Amino acid sequence: MRLGSSASLIFRGHPTECQRDDLPKNLSGSGAGARDVRLDALRGLFLVIMAAVHVPTPLSHLLQEPFGFTSAAEGFVFLGACLAGYVYGKTFAKSGWAAMSRRVWGRAKVVYVMHVGLVMPMALLAYAAGSRVAGLANQFHDFLQHPWASLALMPLLLHQPPLFDILPLYVVLLAATPLVMRAARRAGWTPILCLSAILWLAAQFKLDARLLGDPARWLPVRWGSFNFLAWQFLWIAGLATGETTLRHPIIARRYRGVMGMSAGAIVLAGLLARHGLWPNAWFSPDLFLWMDKWTLGPLRILNFGAWGVFLLAWNPRPPAIFAPLALLGRHSLAVFTFHIPLVIAATLLLDACHPPAAAQIVLGFFVIALLFPWAAWQEWPPAGPAPAPESAPAPMPAAMAGQGI
Repeated sequence: MRLGSSASLIFRGHPTECQRDDLPKNLSGSGAGARDVRLDALRGLFLVIMAAVHVPTPLSHLLQEPFGFTSAAEGFVFLGACLAGYVYGKTFAKSGWAAMSRRVWGRAKVVYVMHVGLVMPMALLAYAAGSRVAGLANQFHDFLQHPWASLALMPLLLHQPPLFDILPLYVVLLAATPLVMRAARRAGWTPILCLSAILWLAAQFKLDARLLGDPARWLPVRWGSFNFLAWQFLWIAGLATGETTLRHPIIARRYRGVMGMSAGAIVLAGLLARHGLWPNAWFSPDLFLWMDKWTLGPLRILNFGAWGVFLLAWNPRPPAIFAPLALLGRHSLAVFTFHIPLVIAATLLLDACHPPAAAQIVLGFFVIALLFPWAAWQEWPPAGPAPAPESAPAPMPAAMAGQGI
């Protein structure tokens, strides 16, 4: 099956060509097994947190950045890039750049189709009912100011309503991935990471906004909340991490102890400061300016990087209770896409009924609970073993939701 035709199967668990490869055994470079449930479980955990945070309830406040000054979005993007670097890097090594680029661009096409197929009907619903439903009018406020021009810009990814901005980010990053992988093959990852870091630094000084100005003066362009120059750094770092694991461990065994303890100290400091357990005299409020989420401020990058190093050095083994989270992670694109209309519907219900806090929490858990049967449906009925061409890789032992998201 060609990658471009895989969109019709993305909501079911049957493997497509973009799904026929092994997940990394683990990102530390050791261990055995066809796939690592930890990677799926982490993606599933990030999906649960995002679903909880996106519904405005007391539960969302509880789960807002529970791991310090880092959110589920950073983990989701970075881990997706790690998987992409590993899987597509393996394809690059085995079959060459052309085969790898076809897979990556095919995956980008699937994500693009899912985004446009979700955002445009929701925008048209807001246009039809926004005057009567205040919640829809608030959610699509910018769209409703210039509906037809905005609708024309949506397929170009130039108008992204709230909650609909992460998939366009993935499309652009996936589209650039083959070029990045080829450059890294020729020059190594060090110059690529240095250039990416320079672009991230430009975002910290808002040079992109100064150079481009405000395009909304001419058209209803809405880029979304994620600053591309900043978030590309997280993606490039993830690609480098995933691709490097094909050749050697990210952290050599003899350095794991000292690096794990050093990173753990930063993680602990971030947790204490985030949850108000750090003495105020030791923590200046001015530091919050360095923790901006949308431009990935320096201290935010430090906090997230410390978590990555800490987990790589620790290399934990999750208990079986994480299996339901791994189910969500195996179908991350389907689950993420499904959660957006659920979140909007739940928000509209809260706006209309104003239930007490306890009922709000129940609704938040209900939205999360619905994700699990939806993910289980992706694997039902189980796909039988399909004969693969002699030149193609063996199918996955279990359904996989693709790379990147």
